[in-house]
Amino acid sequence: MYGLRRKAAIALSLAAVASVTTLGATSASAAPTVNKYAGLEVGATSCGDDAVTIERKPFGGGADIWLRYSPSCRTIWAHVSGAAAPRPGDSAGGTALIYREQDGAADRCNAGQDGSCSTAMLNDAGYTSHASGTNDTGYTIYRGTTRSY
Repeated sequence: MYGLRRKAAIALSLAAVASVTTLGATSASAAPTVNKYAGLEVGATSCGDDAVTIERKPFGGGADIWLRYSPSCRTIWAHVSGAAAPRPGDSAGGTALIYREQDGAADRCNAGQDGSCSTAMLNDAGYTSHASGTNDTGYTIYRGTTRSY
């Protein structure tokens, strides 16, 4: 009888250790991924070196909205080009917005005198995002959105 109790106690101990180990591994793998490039400008990193354009979409007034992705950095960002330049005392100009769909994380930039800008990068590991752009020519406001990636 003593041997049976001892075997049962050992079996229960092993089961408890196995469940703690399994629970620890599950909660650790569910932790959010930290990306050291998130929030940085692409030009301040090497992320642009292997960047690919997921989609470049013309959307009016001569502007294009770009959805860009870096496989090595696991980041994504938006770029607008060909938009109207900003004018003092006027809301004219272009913008780009990168939007991460799962949690609503986003970043926006305003086009400079050359009609372009790129947003800061967002972590893309395990997320889906899209880019949106506006081009306010002073007469008409054009909007465009890329597909999600």
